[in-house]
Amino acid sequence: MKPPAGPRRPIDRRLLQFGPSPSSLAAAVALGLGATALTIAQAFLLAHIIAASFHGSGLADLTPDLDLLLAVAAGRALVAWSTEVVAHRSGAGVQSALRRASLRRALTSPQSAGAVAAGAGRGIEALQTYFGRFVPALILAAVAPAAVVGCMFPQDPWAGFIVLVTLPLIPVFAALIGAATRTRVARRWQAFTELSAGFVDAVRALPTLKIFGRSREQMALFAGLAERHRHETMGTLRIAFVSALALELAATMSVAVVAVAVGLRVLGGGLGLEAALAVLILAPEAYLPLRRVAAEFHAAAEGVAAASHLLDAIEAETPPIRPVGTAAPFEPVPIVFEDVSVSFTGRNPTLDGASLRINTGEYLAVAGPTGSGKSTMLALILGLVARDRGDLRIGGVTIDDINPAALRRLMAWVPQEPHLFSGSIADNVRFGRTEASDDEVKAALEAAAAGFVQDLPAGINTDVGELGTRFSAGERARIALARAFVRRAPLLLLDEVTAHLDPITEIAVLDALDVRRASCTIVAVAHRPAVAARADRVLRLVDGRAVAP
Repeated sequence: MKPPAGPRRPIDRRLLQFGPSPSSLAAAVALGLGATALTIAQAFLLAHIIAASFHGSGLADLTPDLDLLLAVAAGRALVAWSTEVVAHRSGAGVQSALRRASLRRALTSPQSAGAVAAGAGRGIEALQTYFGRFVPALILAAVAPAAVVGCMFPQDPWAGFIVLVTLPLIPVFAALIGAATRTRVARRWQAFTELSAGFVDAVRALPTLKIFGRSREQMALFAGLAERHRHETMGTLRIAFVSALALELAATMSVAVVAVAVGLRVLGGGLGLEAALAVLILAPEAYLPLRRVAAEFHAAAEGVAAASHLLDAIEAETPPIRPVGTAAPFEPVPIVFEDVSVSFTGRNPTLDGASLRINTGEYLAVAGPTGSGKSTMLALILGLVARDRGDLRIGGVTIDDINPAALRRLMAWVPQEPHLFSGSIADNVRFGRTEASDDEVKAALEAAAAGFVQDLPAGINTDVGELGTRFSAGERARIALARAFVRRAPLLLLDEVTAHLDPITEIAVLDALDVRRASCTIVAVAHRPAVAARADRVLRLVDGRAVAP
């Protein structure tokens, strides 16, 4: 498998649309200039103090200079702290904006939700290193070397010339090593993503794996993913160590050449001691920012690679959706399918040329064997699945022309396995309509045959537990049905809503649906004959096609 390409430049320009703000960038540049100025001032103060003490000046004579040096050192510490604060705040702002964008993308385009989720966790967290360390180092590298070399030339032109000639060696080595690093980090990120997905799949499927005796095979597969991740991680570390060695060697040899040239000029009397000391102290400071950029690149590369994949998913082209404005079809029927087909990769069409009409106020039962396209039909109406061909119109408007928010306001949906959120029963019912009163919540629960709630000590304020684990599957289904009832939507979509109910409770739920059919259109997927018996019409699907019931 070809690994994904890494970022082609140290700053992905697409990140700039999420921040940092202009004020943060201006503050970072100002702090970089301040750090450079204080570094140069400290070098000249040190050179002056050392040269003066060598020529016989006492502590009393040097006290003002020592106080000034202490103030400069404190100023450098303050600037360094301020740089960290600005960088981390900027990074946090970008992370927050990226999370909002990825969430919007996952909600508006469910097809990309998996790709978005892969980078929205650890990938975004890794950007903190990028903005907290790499970007400040990059700004300092753009300012400090030129300023330091400019201050060296008046002291010793030869030393300034040597630094000017050797300074480009650092970015050249960094660029050569960075090319290998980008590819390696991208491969490591892909390996990590596959490892995470494999672990989640294995944990979710533990009961199935044990029952079918396939746990050893799954462990072997997971071990292979872990080994691949280890191999890619060690390869990345090897490159990081080699690059650090190369960059340190280039910088050290360059400083050594400067030291030899300065020493010879001092011995020959062509250069004063104070100027020589200033040059020797400044020379390493010219290389240090570039070395920091190269060193931090390895730490930040994972964040940049992950952000690039996330941005690709966020910016993936989607069909334009034109808002319907005041012409929104809040009367959701008739719903018309015309020659609609849906297929998934590697599978036969789930729906194959389906054509039907659902009339206003109709109670339609959709029946058929597993895999015949029943749930896919509901997903099409909900806008969760894209069709390959054909036309789907709701209220006379093609579904592509309806704003997703307006479309969802028309509907209430109860899936096969309804999700209950951590919180009270009332909170979960109000998820259908947040402004519902306690009386409305109780009425919806009663209509959904959820009388068991009245027997609970805390009533509707009972906590459902994580994923609703305090209740049985049938009780969770009835709470979800109450959530749909309280929504008061003109279109009610049900996917095997009575699958987990006993016959007596099923009759109570179907009686509640009979009451609702006067105010909404109902489309119910069902295997159980009791649901079909109550419907106005039964649509039977076989291999994605409608057949006579």
